[in-house]
Amino acid sequence: MSLFSVIIPVYNRAQLIDNTLQSVFQQSFRDYEIIVVDDGSTDNSRDVLQTYAGRIVVLSQPNSGPGAARNLGVQRAQGKYLAFLDSDDLWFPWTLETYRKVILEKGEPSFITGKQYVFSSAASLSGVDNKGPLRVEEFPDYLASGDEWRWFGVSSFVIRRDVFSKNGGFDGGNVNGEDADLALRLGCADGFVHVCSPAMFGYLEHEGNITSDLKKNIEASERLIARERKGIFPGGAERAMERYSIICRHIRPCVLSAFSSGYTKDAVRLFLGTFKWNWKLRRFKFLVGALGMMIGRGVRR
Repeated sequence: MSLFSVIIPVYNRAQLIDNTLQSVFQQSFRDYEIIVVDDGSTDNSRDVLQTYAGRIVVLSQPNSGPGAARNLGVQRAQGKYLAFLDSDDLWFPWTLETYRKVILEKGEPSFITGKQYVFSSAASLSGVDNKGPLRVEEFPDYLASGDEWRWFGVSSFVIRRDVFSKNGGFDGGNVNGEDADLALRLGCADGFVHVCSPAMFGYLEHEGNITSDLKKNIEASERLIARERKGIFPGGAERAMERYSIICRHIRPCVLSAFSSGYTKDAVRLFLGTFKWNWKLRRFKFLVGALGMMIGRGVRR
């Protein structure tokens, strides 16, 4: 059994997947398997993947979204830990070796995340290195980590496979926000560690980023609110404030973006849906600012 199963969902990324795979092949730590799931691509992504026959496992499904694709990959996985990487992002040569060190030194935590390095061209990656000391933040679990941003998409995630399976995996719909949803469902799993330094993956900014779709982000925020109200996330009443802190951290930027982009009714709905939580968290500056935007724009179509 490998220490890591690397799970990569692919949808119409024929021009990018080569670079992503090469970044995995260049890892200094070699005890891993690579599982790539083609999520119904309509370009020649599948042809590109076939050129790596024997080095990767390729699975296919009708287009169902990245969450479902990752879940399919996990079904085939044999590694103790699942290391997720999106098909437009890159790892650095030290990424898996650093995660291995964290796993050994921190007692096999359930959930590990890594710091991102945002880039828009390969040239900007030349200055990234791992010469400084390893710096991490360690918490009893994810809910205890507070409302500071500590991860940046699913390429940040390394999850012990038994914990992932116990908590049901990713939302299988073709949606945004499946990363935040899973992180919250992992909220009480023993051991959460965030790697602050070095940077652990390169996040490519481009027009195809799924997180650039504001309407889908609004829908993802609504799902977080609904699932919290239904009691889906763990921790019970005694840990409600920790969940509110994390959920509202995700939703506040979406509220402001929705107001700014003219999605006024959506913004108002999210604002009202989280008003009590933000009030309890004493996020008065946000509440006053959002209320001012609401009054200034008026509720219109």
